[in-house]
Amino acid sequence: MNTRISYLYRDASNYKKYNEVVVEGVFTEDQIRTIISCLNDGEYFIPRQIGFPEVRFGKITEDDHCWFELCEEDFEEVELGSTINLLPDEIVRRFESAKGRWDDTKPPGGVEV
Repeated sequence: MNTRISYLYRDASNYKKYNEVVVEGVFTEDQIRTIISCLNDGEYFIPRQIGFPEVRFGKITEDDHCWFELCEEDFEEVELGSTINLLPDEIVRRFESAKGRWDDTKPPGGVEV
């Protein structure tokens, strides 16, 4: 079993773009809670800072920003192949390292063309 993590990009006009990665292995409830505790305001993170892809819309506008949304319900056990070369323990470490240090000063990246 692997874990699909779904996360949402929502621009200032409320247009949404869904993102996901499939991680090899299964996250424990404690690991998921730890990740959620690392999010800005309990729900926001910057995927590129932990090695996740960022898919937005084709053109960067004044409505765009760097924050994506994540919650406990976004972790789902699946029988799909992994799409990212990170394991649960490493992902948790990366979130812990970013906690309280999310850098929102860099322009949005990872634009879907």
